[in-house]
Amino acid sequence: MSLRIRIFVIICMVLLLISLIRLMSKKKIDYKYGLGWALVDLVIIVLAACPEVLGWIAHLTGVVAPVNMLFFLGFILVIGIIFSLSMTVSKLQDKVTKLSQELAIMRKDSHDEAQKKEK
Repeated sequence: MSLRIRIFVIICMVLLLISLIRLMSKKKIDYKYGLGWALVDLVIIVLAACPEVLGWIAHLTGVVAPVNMLFFLGFILVIGIIFSLSMTVSKLQDKVTKLSQELAIMRKDSHDEAQKKEK
């Protein structure tokens, strides 16, 4: 990767990190998601600043080309994000179901009370 591209990537990642911190401070993104993205951002900065690290990791794991290691790490990252979001959606689905059931019970109770008052 040329020096110009590395500098461009580092500048973009620093700007992204700054905007991410602003979003977290304004509570527009939850800390548990923001910290994960900040970690990814920092890893990309390190890999852009020191591409030898990726080559070392590739050599350590037995991957022939550092680019293949980069794609593998990206794939693992995407799988982790999808898994995390799936867990969050499942929890939210359970909460929505529970709230819907509670609302139905409350409406039935208020409907029953209204009918008793009419009699």
